[in-house]
Amino acid sequence: MPIVDFCRQTVSSWKTFFLNLNLFQPPVGSDQNEDEQQRRFNTLVTRIYIVLLTCLLIYLGLFIHADVKEITEKRVNPTEVELDSYPADTECPCSRISLLYGEFILLKPNLHHICKSDFVSDRWIKAIYSSSNVTYFNLNDFRAFGSAQFQALAGFCNRSISYIEQNIELFEKRTFISFELLSRSDFQEEINSTITQFQQTLPREFTTELELILRVITNNRLVSGLQTNFIISYGHAWPPEINPAEYNDRNNEFCSCGSDYRCTSNAIFSDIFKAPTQYHSGNQTKLAGLASGCLPLTSILASTLECFYNQTCVNTLVSGFPTKENFSAMTGSNLSRFGPYATVQSIVDKLMVEDWLMNVSYEKYRDNCAPLSCTYPKKLRNSLLDVMAQLIGLLSGLIAALRLLLPIIVRFIMNKLNNVQSPPSTLTRK
Repeated sequence: MPIVDFCRQTVSSWKTFFLNLNLFQPPVGSDQNEDEQQRRFNTLVTRIYIVLLTCLLIYLGLFIHADVKEITEKRVNPTEVELDSYPADTECPCSRISLLYGEFILLKPNLHHICKSDFVSDRWIKAIYSSSNVTYFNLNDFRAFGSAQFQALAGFCNRSISYIEQNIELFEKRTFISFELLSRSDFQEEINSTITQFQQTLPREFTTELELILRVITNNRLVSGLQTNFIISYGHAWPPEINPAEYNDRNNEFCSCGSDYRCTSNAIFSDIFKAPTQYHSGNQTKLAGLASGCLPLTSILASTLECFYNQTCVNTLVSGFPTKENFSAMTGSNLSRFGPYATVQSIVDKLMVEDWLMNVSYEKYRDNCAPLSCTYPKKLRNSLLDVMAQLIGLLSGLIAALRLLLPIIVRFIMNKLNNVQSPPSTLTRK
């Protein structure tokens, strides 16, 4: 097998060559002589030199290749695809630094079910309107104040939507200052914070207005036309007597409208023909969740809407009035963030809003920012050619240093080892 013999011969030749390789022999024509001991030393140093030089070159090559250079790259008129692909630390100055929120944000409120139902419609308000003198009814009788309550509730819905629309319009005209194009995540974080602040501020301002209206009414001791807060008694004397209405609240505690305009009690249907006075109710039917009180405004705020999710309760309400209208109970109470037992006050405190429909478009923001150029840091590793070029530049220095220092270091180590291995000589006297 000539090929096998050739391979063996080649390996043997290379082995012999490396075993006898001597890179530290004295140059030809020099005065230095190389005896056998010096030749073995030079051969050993040569082997160490080759191994050490090879290891150093490999280590330095890996180190140079792993070294990352950071350069700044500029791109003029970047495309949408390029803008999406740039790293987070890219700087893209906006050509328009002042943008309107309305250019990239769409806000729309989704109101509570009650505001979309028949129970705030003119049909319902007219159906529960008592055309007869409401003062015939007991103070707690729903027929005395029900129509006024739901006019107030419809007013809350209408005022809420108009108030929100006005403020959304103002919000959309506010300016968003952006000196450079924000990354998608930073943009979303900043806009979400702004929208959350807007949504939290609106209800506080709305309830402050409502509280101001109630204080004006009560501080001026305005008398309700339904005589729910003050009772006017016409006798023989003039002027007529005006006395605060009194209620037993839901905890059966006495409350006077003269001292507390938030007095409330349970709304009922009473048998007016068996009640001797307006303060007595005779036979009565309690109406779930509905409250009576000093003012239709305050009593509807203290009420819950549980009755209007129950068809039987709705039918009971309708049966108390001379109407042929039919009304269906609301559905989807489990889909509302307000349970059926939530008070109207708690719903009004949230501006009657179930949730918000929001559309925040990063693409529209980016188009309006319209960056003309972008600069971004780019990290580059050294290529194989760069590594080789730098190694070649270092090679001469490494060779010179190793050829100079390695023989000295090896000889020093060998001398130390020889001194340790040779036992000290002892003198004997005869």
